[in-house]
Amino acid sequence: MLYSKEKQIFVKGTVSAVTNNVAVNVSKYQKTLHGFAVIDRQTVHVVGTENAVDDAADVPQHCLDTKTDVTQVLWCTLGYINCLVVTCSEGLIIYDCDKQFKRIYTHNCEDKNMKEKYAKGIAAFECTYLCVGNSNGSIRVFGPDEDGQVVFLDRKLFHGAPITDMSSYKHNLVSCDESGCTVLSQIDCGELMIIARSKMFGGHPCTTTEMTRVGLMAVGYGCGTIRMFDPAVKIINGDAEDQLPMIVQISAHARCITSMSAAKDADLLLSVSEDSWIRVWKISSTVIIMNRNIFCKLPMLATILPFQTITLVYCYMKEDTMFVGCQFITRNGSKFCTTAYDSQYITCYTVNQL
Repeated sequence: MLYSKEKQIFVKGTVSAVTNNVAVNVSKYQKTLHGFAVIDRQTVHVVGTENAVDDAADVPQHCLDTKTDVTQVLWCTLGYINCLVVTCSEGLIIYDCDKQFKRIYTHNCEDKNMKEKYAKGIAAFECTYLCVGNSNGSIRVFGPDEDGQVVFLDRKLFHGAPITDMSSYKHNLVSCDESGCTVLSQIDCGELMIIARSKMFGGHPCTTTEMTRVGLMAVGYGCGTIRMFDPAVKIINGDAEDQLPMIVQISAHARCITSMSAAKDADLLLSVSEDSWIRVWKISSTVIIMNRNIFCKLPMLATILPFQTITLVYCYMKEDTMFVGCQFITRNGSKFCTTAYDSQYITCYTVNQL
């Protein structure tokens, strides 16, 4: 695969140095395409996909001033409401995209009994539930009530360190934290239940996580490594929590991985880092059939084992650039965008047609 620069989208501000600093509206449930959202300290800039450099002054942009430091943004649909979800140092803010980004819900994540300083990590479950992480390691669950209004449902303390990112696939939720721990949980009727957790891997912090279209868990670390886990593969640990064994490890970057994105309808994983590199990975799944009882007269037994391979299919280095965000623009992975610290542009790339 070979990608080339398609266009640059102008932002009336500069991109802040926070991980996962770009959100693209690729939801199939959205009525209109508002495009991109990036964080500029206490402001979220929302621009349209048609806002290219040549006509940047002609297309209006929404500037959402939260009056507090923003940590992450995500487009999602809750019930019948198309939302832009913002986490910040005060908690959670939800904007209605179909009503000129009217603020429809806020939740202060501060708890006098818990040392909570900010919210970070957002994941949505197919129009039904919204999960938000917190600096004390807890996860809050929100969802629409009978009247379609967003309400608080549940809170669970799954981590011993601040949560850095979360991602979801069907009923599975993956969350990671600054200690390097990854937790797999499941949601049932608005309640989270822990399934398994990984080990610390030397204490390097997790910075970003994604779930692929087949449900594999990809986690990026501060050391530049990407590790993958399979929710279906767990080490049973008796009465204690089950352990998530690593199935793939990649020395993906030389410095901290700041953002990853998985294509919704393709086996592609995009990663960017502080090392100025953009990389696109191809995830391939094969099945190995192992026969047992070959040397005895017992009936033949077969064990089917899934096997994952990761192949680098594209890489590009932009000198003296600290990338802080990336996301696929199209569901098939044919286009993606990146953001860089202290830049005024969102750069879009498209695959070259042979």
